[in-house]
Amino acid sequence: MLERTDQHTLSKAKRREANDYAVGLAFLGVIGIAMIAWIAAIAWVGWHLIEWLFF
Repeated sequence: MLERTDQHTLSKAKRREANDYAVGLAFLGVIGIAMIAWIAAIAWVGWHLIEWLFF
């Protein structure tokens, strides 16, 4: 009985650990996409500013 409980607890812990990694990767993915969008917006504004000043 005790051995079965330990295996069950261990499997739940492994599932929780995998879920923690998934949440972390999803969070970093969202942050990465937001950062790329922010850099693209800065580049777009900079390009239009350069066009307005020099052309």
